[in-house]
Amino acid sequence: MWRKITISLFLIVFISAFSQNKKDIEFYKQQFFVYQKIGTDSALMYVDKVLSSKNDADLAFAFTAKRYLLTITGKENDAELYLPKINNYLKKIPEQEDNYTNLSHIYNIMGNTDMANQHPDEALKKFVKADYFAQKNNDIKQHIKIKGNIAFVKLNIKQTDDAITETREVLKLLKENRRLYDQENYEIIYNTVFSNLGHLYSDKYISDPEKNKSYGDSALNNFNHLLYSSKDKKLLAGTYLKLGTLNNKKKNYTKASGYYLKSLDMYNLLQLKDETLNIKYNLGVNFYESDDYAQAKQNFLQMSHTMEKDSMTNTDYIFAQDYLAKIYLKEGKTDSVEFYNKKFIELYKKNSEIEKKNIADIYREINSKNLNDEISKSSSLLRNRLFLIIALIILIGCISGYLFFQIRKKKKLEKNLDDLLLQVKNNSLTGSQNKNSFTISNEKEAEIMEKLLELEEKKLYLKQEYNQAFAAKKLNTNTTYLSQTINKYMKKSFSEYTNELRINYILKELSEDKKLRNYTTQALAGIVGYKSGISFARTFKEKTGVTPFQYIEKLNAENLS
Repeated sequence: MWRKITISLFLIVFISAFSQNKKDIEFYKQQFFVYQKIGTDSALMYVDKVLSSKNDADLAFAFTAKRYLLTITGKENDAELYLPKINNYLKKIPEQEDNYTNLSHIYNIMGNTDMANQHPDEALKKFVKADYFAQKNNDIKQHIKIKGNIAFVKLNIKQTDDAITETREVLKLLKENRRLYDQENYEIIYNTVFSNLGHLYSDKYISDPEKNKSYGDSALNNFNHLLYSSKDKKLLAGTYLKLGTLNNKKKNYTKASGYYLKSLDMYNLLQLKDETLNIKYNLGVNFYESDDYAQAKQNFLQMSHTMEKDSMTNTDYIFAQDYLAKIYLKEGKTDSVEFYNKKFIELYKKNSEIEKKNIADIYREINSKNLNDEISKSSSLLRNRLFLIIALIILIGCISGYLFFQIRKKKKLEKNLDDLLLQVKNNSLTGSQNKNSFTISNEKEAEIMEKLLELEEKKLYLKQEYNQAFAAKKLNTNTTYLSQTINKYMKKSFSEYTNELRINYILKELSEDKKLRNYTTQALAGIVGYKSGISFARTFKEKTGVTPFQYIEKLNAENLS
């Protein structure tokens, strides 16, 4: 009797504890969805608690959520470690009704992670699968959310028409299922989707203003409606930004500036730095296109100084340098033109090949137009002023002489680089030695040279502490005798011998290891035993006739061809 009572009590306690644990896990999972309110650190803490579950669906959810949170906080490398675990747990989850909610959430979060990693095609596949489970589960709210995500993906992959259709369907579904949301939440979601639709209309209009004029009008209607219907400051700031861009494309520059400034004020209040900097860039472009170069310069300089202070670089920053160069050209400040042109080119070179192509296309389009305008203005002035013609002739002569000098210099540099690459390829660099390179009758000197070559084979010369005293100690001799022996048989000083070994080593390594070519001069110096990058670069130039950068550039060009 007592035994039955004890067992019953145990079962009641166990079931109660299990039920409580399950409720806790569900609570922890829900905290992930409010990470924007509680912060990513707090959300990660709750997600880690979900890992205490023994349920495969819970564990798959936890690793998926953790991967997403790490990705959006800039820890992509750590985040990708969780992908095999996610896939492993997903295989264990049966596609049955009690798992539909978890599966829909998991695939939706994976899609958002792919979007954060700029893989829209992969994201679309995940969202479609997430929507499949949402519909199987008859989860209307989840279905609406995912359709909004699908529309966003299609916007990113330039399927604007499909994105517009998807977004209209989302708005229709929201209206039909308004009862599922509380009033405040409904208005936030509806206005956000309504804003996205305006953005799509705007993109459609900008792609072909003549053909798609009606889309421009629809975008204006959407944005103006939002100004009165929304109380969300961030959404309103974005709406003013979009109205500014739309009016800029319609060449209503004064209106555009007004909207941009309203957006700037709101983003400043919200303390959103990236958005504030983007507005500064847009204002600069708008002022430039309306010929207000002083205001344009002020905005580009403010934006650039802020980004340089925080070591930030993006496309806005790169093209701000191009605009500044053109503004200074109009002001006749040649030193500033050269500075910003050089800066633009350097920033351009740091990008990937795909990004370089995009930047080059935009640059060519912008500058060919402006360059022709400048040539036309110059020609008009020259016809009216004789002394300017004379100045131009002198200038052309100077430029021709300079170009001739540069061409000769470039040819010489190209010859040096070709010879150097050939020597590296044929393993015939100056300074390479072996036991058969010289005949030694003195037994002591022969021993020193043989041991010296052994040190060379061990690559001890790559150590920073490697000097004449270090080598003499290793060879059981003194520095004077070592110096005399090297001079006698190698016809060079110990320092020249060491520098040749180091430079020959880095020449070979750079030709074989592409990753090294992305290293800084200081980093390359450290690899071959130099404490100073300047000292390394100087020695490199003395030994090869070219700089490390020129050699790397040549190697990269050879690989591309």
